Amino acid sequence: MKSETAIEVNSVTRRFKQITAVDGLSFTVGRGEIFGLLGPNGAGKTTTINLILGLLAAHQGNIHVLGYDVATQRREVYQKVGYVPQETNLYQDLSAEENLWHHAALYCADLSSVKSRMRELLHFVNLWERRKDPVRTYSGGMKRRLALGRALLHDPEVIFFDEPTLGVDVQGRFALWEYIQQQRESGKTFVISTNNMAKADTLCDRVLIIDHGKAITLDTPEKLKSAMRCDVVTLHTTPPIDNPQTLLSDFSVLNISRPQPDVLRFEMQNAEAKAASLISEVSRTHQLTSILIAQPSLDDVFLFHTGRALRE
Repeated sequence: MKSETAIEVNSVTRRFKQITAVDGLSFTVGRGEIFGLLGPNGAGKTTTINLILGLLAAHQGNIHVLGYDVATQRREVYQKVGYVPQETNLYQDLSAEENLWHHAALYCADLSSVKSRMRELLHFVNLWERRKDPVRTYSGGMKRRLALGRALLHDPEVIFFDEPTLGVDVQGRFALWEYIQQQRESGKTFVISTNNMAKADTLCDRVLIIDHGKAITLDTPEKLKSAMRCDVVTLHTTPPIDNPQTLLSDFSVLNISRPQPDVLRFEMQNAEAKAASLISEVSRTHQLTSILIAQPSLDDVFLFHTGRALRE
């Protein structure tokens, strides 16, 4: 019977000298799932992907992809997965066609259908007219699109994207997200590492937030946002509120920020029930132009779990 699990990561640890990049990490990804891997810079996202792909060996734990043990059945795993890395590691002096043929020779079990598949993908990534030109003449976005086409050439069952839209224009991003949604319907599995929280929110079935190599939280975007148990309030006032901590001291607000000089944003519990009192307090000293009460975004969830300090 075919397993409903595409990826199993069990208590995996990976160290680089004194640094533990992945620390006892465990999670599963279901077949046909779009799975988001989120975390600050240096959290261990790329290392996790490289471990699942067998590009790095785990020091502890085990990983299975479509039932294959990554440590002992790496060749079988390679034939089933596709990978678009952050860095487009293409052969710069070869053409797009030559890059794809090289990939096909390594990963395609049957070369008879490669030519038609190549034509389809080069049209999809809008490189058909430039297919014979050396890759070194391509823009960054074109190289990124070619890397995507290469990853899809052998029709993998599981596809990994590490910041897939880095350097890709708006049209290219739209085409990529649309393709992912279409392919998921045919049963393909996607693991997407991204800092685009808005897209992870709308696209991913579940997201895993990792930090310092550890799993922090894992659930659907909606459940993660609901678990925040707070509302996000945005106030637009004239003049700007210069002393929000003092003015709002009776309302137990958190994470006050100022997106614009005359706009204040903060988190509070039961905002709707307290709205009348809040409006009354603010209106004593300021003209309140608007008030918006909304559910936390995935950005808010991310910052709640990983903190607001800048990372290297």
